Amino acid sequence: MTEAAETRRRPTARQPASRILRVTGPLVEMGYTGGIAMYDLVSLGPAGLPGEVVAISGDLVTVQAYEYTGGLAPGQTAVPQGRPLSVGLGPELLGGIFDGLLRPLSGADDWLLPGAQRAAAEERTWFFSPVVARGEHVAEGQSLGTIRGAGPVPVKVLVPPGCRGTVAEVSVAAERARDAVLAVVGDTEVTAGALWPVRRPRPVRERVDSHEALTTGQRVIDQLFPVARGSTAAVPGGFGTGKTVLLQQIAKWCDADVIVYVGCGERGNEMADVITELSELQDPRTGGRLADRTVTIANTSNMPMMAREASVHTGVTVAEYFRDMGLDVVVIADSTSRWAEALREFASRTGALPAEEGYPAGLASAIAAFYERAAAVTTLGGERGSVTVIGAVSPPGGDMTEPVTAHTERFVRCLWTLDRDLAYARHYPAVSWAGSFSRDVPVLATGHRSAGDPEWARRRERVGAVLAEADRLADLVDLIGIAALPARERVSVLAGRLAREGVLQQSALSERDAYCGPEKTAALADAVLAVASRCHELVDSGVPAASVEEFDFGPLLRAREDTGPHDSAGVAACRDAMLSRLDEVRS
Repeated sequence: MTEAAETRRRPTARQPASRILRVTGPLVEMGYTGGIAMYDLVSLGPAGLPGEVVAISGDLVTVQAYEYTGGLAPGQTAVPQGRPLSVGLGPELLGGIFDGLLRPLSGADDWLLPGAQRAAAEERTWFFSPVVARGEHVAEGQSLGTIRGAGPVPVKVLVPPGCRGTVAEVSVAAERARDAVLAVVGDTEVTAGALWPVRRPRPVRERVDSHEALTTGQRVIDQLFPVARGSTAAVPGGFGTGKTVLLQQIAKWCDADVIVYVGCGERGNEMADVITELSELQDPRTGGRLADRTVTIANTSNMPMMAREASVHTGVTVAEYFRDMGLDVVVIADSTSRWAEALREFASRTGALPAEEGYPAGLASAIAAFYERAAAVTTLGGERGSVTVIGAVSPPGGDMTEPVTAHTERFVRCLWTLDRDLAYARHYPAVSWAGSFSRDVPVLATGHRSAGDPEWARRRERVGAVLAEADRLADLVDLIGIAALPARERVSVLAGRLAREGVLQQSALSERDAYCGPEKTAALADAVLAVASRCHELVDSGVPAASVEEFDFGPLLRAREDTGPHDSAGVAACRDAMLSRLDEVRS
């Protein structure tokens, strides 16, 4: 039986009620009455607090509650719902703000009461346009029509997974509510919205290799540590190193069709800033609001802790929903360390044997299960789509050896480590070129060659070599001073500074420099490499190193601010002017 058929098979009638036996924080124990399975949803107490079955042992069922359990007491009822923890997927998601269980926050009161069903501010309708006719044979994943009015991204109504057959009925083009039946395929009614279990990946035809980079608009990432569409990346960094700012920049400027921003345990003021900026920022792709193609899941630090555990799975499930329409989706989780803290909190309540630093022994498996849902795929309908997952990690005290960081590094394809010294030197993004990596470089080099940039891999290697040589000489400079170095090595130190300040450094507050297109990124790197090479030629020909160091490199360093986000020609003109002036130093 298919997954979709199994989901429809689960009874809608509630199972026999049980009694709560023990309550300790988010952990609730209830008696086993039959008809209940792992990860089933349970309504706890008079308020119907949502909980999820996480263990069944004999006559005892352990439930993790997703709301504050104050007032919940032994003897009260616990009612199994006969289905796994699921979220509603539909056209209302784009531009919406939700909690960790995907309940809308837009129409909620100032104080979120436990057990309250948060409804949207108003009943909405969308215009449905069918693309199939009655009597037509359709397969799973095939489009039945499109919905307009849900945002700048076209939302498709698809044949559910596991369903195929003849279209018995199809709605005419008209305004329809979310739960209105739009088509009947075989004996299955299809609506604009549907439930899907958050822990069950949505099925695809196959996973495919992606040779296309996700352009983030951040030069240090796009040039040195790129991430492929459908790949994974982690951003570890201590307090104050700029994780949230970097993730916000990626959310604003990356070339994905849909952004799913999961605030997992972060401070409420940071989430408020994200929501405010996204609503005010103009979408460079559509001209509208960037928030209109963003789904925000706000599960902040003052919200129920265990909802963090569900929020990351909720975010990926939403991303897979849009991926199945043939879209490229980016999931940004800030921060997975707060999610891991929820796992540790619940494990301590259950009395599980703790592993390193008190985290549960299954931490590595939980992290792997989250990141493995990222992929570039061929959908059931035959289209190409992708889910790229980017997660922030907040190691306590900046300790990169702690369990969450160490395990995350094992499973992600890209690591963008934020360096405290760079951040305190006001170098942003503070991505360490010595402590970061990208395992996607070989496949992306092939993609860049196919796209008409055969020099991308060589350029990246040369920039990395310049930075590595400058870092090697930095300790010597601190020890004996720059003047004691040979002339060629003095120029290598200069080249490292030009690469750092002229290419890698980027201002998130600048209208011209907040985003940098791939062509301008390549032009800036080529300009710095050309100038550095000319400086080496000068000292090799006998020009004193001091004369080269005293040269005014200001125009080159200002090129990133003085030219537009896509102005590679302006950068090239600046490069040519700098080379001509350097030739004058030789003469």
